Amino acid sequence: MSRNVLIKIALLVLILGGALMVLIKDDPRVPTGDINQIRPVMPVQESQYEEPVPEAQGEQDQEQNQ
Repeated sequence: MSRNVLIKIALLVLILGGALMVLIKDDPRVPTGDINQIRPVMPVQESQYEEPVPEAQGEQDQEQNQ
């Protein structure tokens, strides 16, 4: 057999052996807890970080613009 064929056979054996090893050692775990109680983490609203504008200052600005 040629060298090229031997290399292909060796690679095939290594790939199949690795796949078999993964399948044999794979140990899927049963989920713990109630999967119906999973709650997504909501992003923080930007308005929580903004400083509130005092209403009196906002009213003064409106009066000056009129």
